[in-house]
Amino acid sequence: MYRQVVVQNSCCLTILHGGSEGFLIGRERGKLMNRILSFIAILALAGSMAFSPWPAPTGNVQVSVVNGNLIIQGDNRDNNIIVTEGNIAGRANTTINGQRNISPPEGVTGDIVINMKGGNDFVRVELPGDIPANFSVLHDLEINMGPVNDILELLLVRVPEETRIDTAGGHDIIFVDGVFRAGEFVRSEFTGKFTVSTGSGEDLLEFRNAIFAGAVDVDLGSDNDAGCSTEDSEFLMPEQVIFDGGSPSAGRGDGFVAPGGLLFLNINIINFENFPDDCSHLGGRV
Repeated sequence: MYRQVVVQNSCCLTILHGGSEGFLIGRERGKLMNRILSFIAILALAGSMAFSPWPAPTGNVQVSVVNGNLIIQGDNRDNNIIVTEGNIAGRANTTINGQRNISPPEGVTGDIVINMKGGNDFVRVELPGDIPANFSVLHDLEINMGPVNDILELLLVRVPEETRIDTAGGHDIIFVDGVFRAGEFVRSEFTGKFTVSTGSGEDLLEFRNAIFAGAVDVDLGSDNDAGCSTEDSEFLMPEQVIFDGGSPSAGRGDGFVAPGGLLFLNINIINFENFPDDCSHLGGRV
């Protein structure tokens, strides 16, 4: 039987003195504030990318079906792609099989494998899997971002089996979230083992509105990294969850942000030097 751990918004912890009514009001205000701050952070991130010294996204990404697996293969240039139920699209000057966008190909019966190779890449995946007729993750989701500085967003993704993410070296950001629908967030769901390896560089894994039903193994590698949970997430097998900040770091060290209760449960949080209140200045955002 699953043992459930719910990671909820830490903002509500500051107004417990208000009784149950005050707690609920504070929790909702806290959620609203987190969403506003998150939206501002995403806008800031998008702005920083627009005016950054990185070259404009370009290159051609190849999409094919091999032995039933969907293979999305980047090149060594700066690729920018979005994968959804109805579209695999390139942004800026990135093309998909030489085109601006394509429909998901037929014949996919296995895993989805994304290999971005080199370059400063951006990948967003939105595959809710809630309508059987639509394109979705059928088995495993494997994403290899390659070296240099990358951004990966998983927004309302449902993975029925394993999830494997590797960002290699560089200053990388991984953002996992649900999507706001009909007045509430619909969560991302990861049924099988969820694995993250970020390698060297200052990296950030931020997750919220997500359900992790299986084991979780996060290794943030060397340098100053961060794990960040700012809003409702669930770990259904907490004794099989580990967040590893990696080898000792110089300077400010590795940071982990979460509601205080998470740090005292059966979740393994190791090799982090500090536990700040927010993650706006941590990891790959620096």
